[in-house]
Amino acid sequence: MNKIICDKCKTQIKPLIESKHLTGGIRIQYFRCNSCRVKVLIDVTDAETRRKQIEYNKWAEQKKKALDIVIDDMEENKLAELVMLVDEITVNMEQILKEIKEAKAELKVKYEGEL
Repeated sequence: MNKIICDKCKTQIKPLIESKHLTGGIRIQYFRCNSCRVKVLIDVTDAETRRKQIEYNKWAEQKKKALDIVIDDMEENKLAELVMLVDEITVNMEQILKEIKEAKAELKVKYEGEL
């Protein structure tokens, strides 16, 4: 991870990510400035959001496998099926990613005071 500059004290730091777990499956990830000790929120997730992240990764792996298929000698109808499959996977991935981003934004607002 690259070094960053603390917004509060302007010290260059190499952040060490820490986690805090709250009831209800909430996980808050943050780092502290080594100099002024201010905590910086990185990410907040709940169990459902983490489940969706796993699902997204599975779709991404399926898409990678589909795109790795050799299509040089593929019949036209099989190629059309493959294109439809990749398109369907892409739509599913986009929907899941949208849901993840929305959930994380809500969680950050709700739990940013918990640091």
